[in-house]
Amino acid sequence: MFNVLDSQNSLKRRVALAILTLTTIGATIASILHRLQPAPHLIDLFASVFLAIASLSLLVYLYFNPASLRLVVRIALFVTVFFLVLPSWLFTFQAFSSPHFSLAGSLPPITSALFLLTMIMLIFLRPQRLLYTAIAAWVAIAAPILIYLILHPVEMLTARGMDLLISLGPAMGVQIVLIFFYNRLQNIIDRLYAERLQYYSQIIERQSIRQQAIEQAFTQIHNGPLQTLAVLLREVQKEQTIPNSELLQRLTELNTEIRSVGQNLRTDEDPAQPLATSFSLEPTISESVLRLGEGTCVNLTSPLHQLFHEVYVLTLKRNLPYFQTIQIKVRNFAPIDNFPFTLELKRDLCLWLEEALCNVGKHAEGVTRIVVTGEQLNSCYILKVEDNGIGLKTAEENLKDQQGTQLGYALAEKLGGRFQRSPLPKGGVRCELCWSIKR
Repeated sequence: MFNVLDSQNSLKRRVALAILTLTTIGATIASILHRLQPAPHLIDLFASVFLAIASLSLLVYLYFNPASLRLVVRIALFVTVFFLVLPSWLFTFQAFSSPHFSLAGSLPPITSALFLLTMIMLIFLRPQRLLYTAIAAWVAIAAPILIYLILHPVEMLTARGMDLLISLGPAMGVQIVLIFFYNRLQNIIDRLYAERLQYYSQIIERQSIRQQAIEQAFTQIHNGPLQTLAVLLREVQKEQTIPNSELLQRLTELNTEIRSVGQNLRTDEDPAQPLATSFSLEPTISESVLRLGEGTCVNLTSPLHQLFHEVYVLTLKRNLPYFQTIQIKVRNFAPIDNFPFTLELKRDLCLWLEEALCNVGKHAEGVTRIVVTGEQLNSCYILKVEDNGIGLKTAEENLKDQQGTQLGYALAEKLGGRFQRSPLPKGGVRCELCWSIKR
């Protein structure tokens, strides 16, 4: 939309520059011709010279100040109307006061200028002002001349008199009617354009909501059932056999987690309806509620450091294998002041923290200590998860959890910060998200 408006303003500016250039040239030529006349009228000499100076000044000003188009157009229209109204009233008054003075024989050719003025207003004025401005200009310029011709039928019946009568009367009336219909047509076009723009905006908004819902659903499945499934697969690979009763219990828990995620994504609020009939491509996830992978919902309207604490406590309660070996737990989340956190941003940060903690529970073999902190340092906030497990031995292990890595880099880009996941010198992994809070 803004590109269209910029293109229109650029085109109007070029048209205005062309009109001012031609007006300057024409007024200059008219000044020379009037000076060559044996007995020029004072108004002809004064008007043509002043019009040439004014047009040249506006031309130079608009050329060096492209943003001043509206101001230049207003001044130009005022000057043009003035130089049409002035001779119209002056020559008519002189004709009324002097019986030997012929208005039809001495009046400058203002009718063509009046038609040109109307076309210029049609280009540059807004439809709401165009009709009233055109009527006002017509009345101010044509009224004294038409009144004089009606009161002096002898001059009216001359060739120039009939030309003035028709040009300033019926012809201008028809032009005003056309302007009225142009106004109505422009209003209809603007309304249709606004409706179409709103329609496309709604489509884009729906697509954005759908994409966000899909991403949130995938994150919930990744942080919930897929974590449980990954642990179960690892234990099966290690132990080769698992008692049927334990396997059945684990699969039942996995089934419950999957169904709880699906239940959370239902668009129909009636839980009695079957899940299959209520599933939609546009799942409605409450903006102010975040469902963690273990099934608990947290309120995103709470302060962010409190949300971090809730995510930390609830995630470490999950039945992940290496959470059981942790003996030392250090956690501290400093409050964050004066930072414009949206609900979406809070959701992403909580999901990132949950993902980082789950990675410790799944991959940090031999872990006995976990340190989870959020602290302000040099106008930056650093959210960090550290463990003392076996660490990342190979590049393959470093990229083992692509979903968490992608989420970290995407969130760092959104915050204008940095994401880092690296091994510690004495074993273990540091997962860190840092961003500036100085805004």
